[in-house]
Amino acid sequence: MMSSHLTASTRQNRFLKWDEANNRLCTEQYSKGIPASSLTEGHLWRLESANDGNESHVYLVNFNGKRVFVPATAVAEDGDNPNRNTPLEMNETGSIWDLKTSTSTGISTDCAEGQYVLQFVDYSGERAFLNAMDGGELNFGVTVYAAGVHQASGWFFYETEYTPAVKTISVAANDNAFGTVAIEGQTGNSVEIAQSKAVTVTATAAEGYMFHRWVEQGTENVLSYRPTFTYNGTEDKAFVAEFVEKDYPIMTRFYVVNLTQQNRYLGAASYTVGDETHELFSYTSEAELPFTQYMELNKVQEEGAVIDKTSTPIKLTTGVESFSMKFKQYNNTITFNRNNETITCNPELVWTRQAVYIDWNNDMEFAGEGEIYESMGINSETNNFDDPNGSIENGWQRSITIPEGTAAGTYRMRVVYMAPDPFTEDWPSKVFTDFFGELRNGVAYDFEIQIAQASGIEAVTESAIYYDAQAQVLVAPHMGKAVVYNLAGQVVMQAENADEVSVSALAKGVYVANIDGKMIKFIR
Repeated sequence: MMSSHLTASTRQNRFLKWDEANNRLCTEQYSKGIPASSLTEGHLWRLESANDGNESHVYLVNFNGKRVFVPATAVAEDGDNPNRNTPLEMNETGSIWDLKTSTSTGISTDCAEGQYVLQFVDYSGERAFLNAMDGGELNFGVTVYAAGVHQASGWFFYETEYTPAVKTISVAANDNAFGTVAIEGQTGNSVEIAQSKAVTVTATAAEGYMFHRWVEQGTENVLSYRPTFTYNGTEDKAFVAEFVEKDYPIMTRFYVVNLTQQNRYLGAASYTVGDETHELFSYTSEAELPFTQYMELNKVQEEGAVIDKTSTPIKLTTGVESFSMKFKQYNNTITFNRNNETITCNPELVWTRQAVYIDWNNDMEFAGEGEIYESMGINSETNNFDDPNGSIENGWQRSITIPEGTAAGTYRMRVVYMAPDPFTEDWPSKVFTDFFGELRNGVAYDFEIQIAQASGIEAVTESAIYYDAQAQVLVAPHMGKAVVYNLAGQVVMQAENADEVSVSALAKGVYVANIDGKMIKFIR
């Protein structure tokens, strides 16, 4: 589309373009038409019917599917209105235009054959035509104007042949038994598409497995830790979805604003049951701290996101209704070197919120009933993590209720510290869904809870049948016979007259056990 402006030489022979790289609608000048070497998708337009009952009503659509849109504040008349010459925009909705010849408007007889105008239908004034703008600060944009159909508000349409540069994108799984992959909108696992087009790929894990990350084939170059990933580059790429055997959720971390924020570590943790307090760990120096450097703002990083503290378990007995945890911020500075610059990080754990998760049903997820505990804290310098008696020097205490009827066994607890964005009161339920397990300005800790049988409770002992995921044993006191099946219904293990059965020799996967007529499902 070329503007038909007759007077100012800088506005003549200007072709309409969507400059996607700079996110603006503009015009480019070519005195003898656009040379093939300069022709891009941004210059290519089509007219689509508005389907509103008027045959001349159309949308003006670019090659990429976006439509020309008139902002609500735009005015077309001359004068001092600050919204005069408002640049037009591009979006998926677009504005409806009435396509007509310049001559048919009756505004001027000085119109060329094949010259058209596009009148904005929903304008409140008498008329508003698509118009090429001046240069200078306006940078040759596009606007709406009330007249001048024989000059800048007129346009010529030219057909052209164009072969877009293409890229080839393919996807694969590291093992087809672990999960499936797909390219959005495509039936196969490979697509040839215009370089300017984004490509979205998805990964879906099979039962017993989980998605880990997208990598570029033949490299360790991590593209995304999210199962749905959009590629906007122009080069040919082969993406591989890496699936792993199901385990507790993989988390990543990222920091915004400043690298000095990353000193958000616990300096000590302990638990109290009844009158007894037990220390889980304590750090007095940076050398002892499990500190992992984070070097590039806004880059998602797996390393250092979850700190494993399961080697020293929290020991309880059946019948205990609750226990308390005390968490203390690491209160010394941390320093590290980046590009020959020493970065000093002051303690900032208080600038996070805390959520606790306990996998009471041992399905290696933190989404079951009673497994997500409420958020604590307000991420500010006055944060006390909802402990009115807590302090930076002495730490903060939190009481954790154990669901009624919880059997003896081993359970995983994850304590998450982060500054969720966007913040909602129910953010703990979104950490592994909406937030994709990404810790914004934070860190997580894994603990192990071991609940042993309380002495003298024979009735509970006799009825307690469960799978201990950490020890990899089926526990069934006074068991007569146990038969273990895979999901295909095949018998993979049998045992008789034992209080517990080790399943460590089984391959990783999902199984069903029939223990004296009682069925339980477990993940090895």
